[in-house]
Amino acid sequence: MTRRKIAAGILMLVAASFLFYSLALAEGNAWLNKTNGNGKKVLAHNGNVMYSVYVSESADAIVKHAAQELADYLTQVSGAPFDLTISDGTPIGPAFLVGQHPAADSFALQGNHAEPLGEDGFIIQSAGPYIQIIGSSSRGTMNGVNYFLDRYVGVKWFSPTYTFIPDKPKLKVSVGYDVQIPRFQYREMFVNDGNNEQFRAHNLLNGKSHYRTQTPSAAGLNSWSDYVPTGVHNFHALVTDSVYHSGGQLLAMDEEVRRIAAQTLVSRIGQRQANGLDPSYGFSQQDAAWVPDPASRSFADAHGGTLAAPILDMVGDVASRVQTQIPDARIGTLAYQFSYPAPTGLTLPDNVVVTLAPIDKDHGKSLDGAGNERDGQQIAKWAALSDQLVFWDYLTNFSGGGYLQPYPNLYAMADTIQFLALSPAVKGYFGQQTGGARGPVGVGFDELRTWVGARLLWNPDEDVNALIEEFINGYYGAASSSVSEYIEAIHQSLEDSGASLTTSTPISSPYLSFDTMHQADGLFEQAEAAAAGDPALLDRVRRMRIGVDLIILHRRAEFAQVAGERNIVWNLDTTNRLQRFKSLTQNMQSFRIENGELAQLYQLLEVERSSSPIPDIVQNLPDEDWIELQDYDFRLHAGAAVVQDVKASDQAAARLSGSSTAWGIQMNHTNLPREGRWKLYAYVRVDPGSGSSGAGAFRFGLYPSQPAPVGVTFGEVSDGEYHAIEMPWVYKFNPELSVHYLWFQPAASGAIHNLYVDRIVAVREKPPAAYNPGFETIAPGGPYPDGWQTAGGVWDSGTAHGGSRSIRLNPEPANAFHVIYTGATKWIPVVPGQKYQVKGWIKNNSTNGNVSLGVRQINASNGSISYSWHPGALPSSDWTPYTVTFTAAPTARYVSIYFKSDQQTDGPAWLDDVSIEEVP
Repeated sequence: MTRRKIAAGILMLVAASFLFYSLALAEGNAWLNKTNGNGKKVLAHNGNVMYSVYVSESADAIVKHAAQELADYLTQVSGAPFDLTISDGTPIGPAFLVGQHPAADSFALQGNHAEPLGEDGFIIQSAGPYIQIIGSSSRGTMNGVNYFLDRYVGVKWFSPTYTFIPDKPKLKVSVGYDVQIPRFQYREMFVNDGNNEQFRAHNLLNGKSHYRTQTPSAAGLNSWSDYVPTGVHNFHALVTDSVYHSGGQLLAMDEEVRRIAAQTLVSRIGQRQANGLDPSYGFSQQDAAWVPDPASRSFADAHGGTLAAPILDMVGDVASRVQTQIPDARIGTLAYQFSYPAPTGLTLPDNVVVTLAPIDKDHGKSLDGAGNERDGQQIAKWAALSDQLVFWDYLTNFSGGGYLQPYPNLYAMADTIQFLALSPAVKGYFGQQTGGARGPVGVGFDELRTWVGARLLWNPDEDVNALIEEFINGYYGAASSSVSEYIEAIHQSLEDSGASLTTSTPISSPYLSFDTMHQADGLFEQAEAAAAGDPALLDRVRRMRIGVDLIILHRRAEFAQVAGERNIVWNLDTTNRLQRFKSLTQNMQSFRIENGELAQLYQLLEVERSSSPIPDIVQNLPDEDWIELQDYDFRLHAGAAVVQDVKASDQAAARLSGSSTAWGIQMNHTNLPREGRWKLYAYVRVDPGSGSSGAGAFRFGLYPSQPAPVGVTFGEVSDGEYHAIEMPWVYKFNPELSVHYLWFQPAASGAIHNLYVDRIVAVREKPPAAYNPGFETIAPGGPYPDGWQTAGGVWDSGTAHGGSRSIRLNPEPANAFHVIYTGATKWIPVVPGQKYQVKGWIKNNSTNGNVSLGVRQINASNGSISYSWHPGALPSSDWTPYTVTFTAAPTARYVSIYFKSDQQTDGPAWLDDVSIEEVP
């Protein structure tokens, strides 16, 4: 992370931090001004106004509001009384002309830039006695005023509640001919900013979507981009008849579905037009998985295998039908979850805007970075289909510690924006930092991320490190050095740990380690000491600290134990820390999308825990081969809650009433690693009820990849103690499944009073491998190869492909199933749905019959599912490799490798050097 060493650039004396934003600004530092060779304009000096502010009488409310803001802020900066003149007359003396104005005509100042400015671009230019700020639209002019105040004058709107206003009694600027056109046509940083639309406009953001549209805008700010059609996840709302609903979505290839959708959209768009709104509407998939109907599946298979194909074909067809009735209509849709991979062999009409939303990428890395290759490569593929693309970036956590959890993705966000800027097809960016209006205001990196993101969306070529440094110095003042060190440390910890940032990043993620949290806590102690004399600054520091406090409070028992073991003095100060945390969060409505009530969070934090012991099942494993997920990483529903439980590993567990029929305790798959294969174990107990031994106690499953639930009887858990319940599958991350979670449900049989889940332990499964693949190792009590059932076969020491041994089948005309196979104790675990290849070398001396390599799939009950066989080895052939390719069945747990000869063979055949591997 050397290229990101922001701390080195801002570890300065506290006095220097203040100079940067006060004394130095008094003379107009070069970093704030753009000099174009025309010299400096003195706008005010020692209380005297040198430039008046004019706006035309015919200007609309937006331009007049911008002109008033220009006068107001120039007054605050200089101390001189700038007034606004609303007149079409010629100004007396030097003046600002805001927007179109007759006085500009004599100087040809109305703007003749060759490249279209669009709705957001503007020109700041000087000629004669005038400085004109003008856009081709009212919003463009407003942007120009805000840009001038920010970049030329030095006003910084760092947050909705804090604006830095420099003190410049002698206010000078350099103005020549400055043309500004934003790189992204649509720019929205979706964060709870207290619905402060002025803050967004000040930072040149033009997006207003989702819940924000419910609040009317003031007349002077009512100019938001309509590039992205409103409405998402609305297939069922637009095609309401459930007969057309299928597998969670729609019958995409059905003509009647398309007719109804087009008819409904024409009506909805017509209503918008009648209300003076733009002619657009969204038509996009439900926020759910899709089990497609046969026609949709067939169409997908014919167009690259992605379910985006039938969705896009339907949306494009519907958009074209709507356009025949409303020529300028535009339709929005999503490429999300199963529809994110781009299809092949399709085109889209120009009136469709596609929002690309890769929710399952690693949000801690750039879209084009290592680990995100699958997602990043889709940009070019989508750009080949459409030049009307918007990117939906996920910049926050929806589960775990939610919006409050430290989420170090500043550089990932910046790199992603700069990567997207290289594709002309990407016209917009939506950066989601909250799930809605109930999210917290101004915590963690929210304000820093919003400010930096806004700058980059206007100009992606800006220096990211310089932007971060500018914000930290301006917003955190005397505490900037410590805050900067924290930001660097948490980002470095994420990189060093190899952890991923998902929308369900657990509180126990490796980047939130003891060392990192201990360092962060010390840095915030220093930051608070530096800010002690400034209550407003101290509040800003503490709101950044909220996430660190959250992690320490959750994991205090674990951290205290580590500190003791390492002889580190660390006063966790739990009582005061919890009090501070509550005082800063008590007015928040929600801290995450699900189960986000603050009362529930406080209850969770007040549970006293101990440090959990290492589970017996992983005692001899290295740390990287197992992970533990505690109850605070679960999603709880239907009355489930975390309670004190002295029998639990850390004296706390999730509890669900035995009378419940809900999947009340869940764990999202994004808590689990993205790489490798994992066996899952749940530590579960019950409060016994009145059930018999065979009565059902509870069930569990992995939705949707394992549709058949697994039941546990009362007799297996009737002792009331915790049991490590092995999940009968091998888990592997599936990027096609955004909805994927482990669930627990009481059987509601009366057998139990309560169900408790303490923790989930994931143990790394090694890649599949055949045991004793070269048949070199003798079994105890041989003579036959260890791990293989030779039956009528022979362990041959005279013929081998590699090494000195092989197995041989001699002809047996009376044996209809003459086989050698992997023994039950050495069956090979497989992942349902995964494709595999089994390979083996066969030497065949038979001239007749069939000699073949095969695979038997086996379920959790040790029963056969199916056999797959190679067609047969060549007769009279020397050592030749043969391969059997198969896909593990949904209920498959193991496979056994088979070697078979039929009753017609007339000579021996040998097998050696077998292997099994996953097929990507």
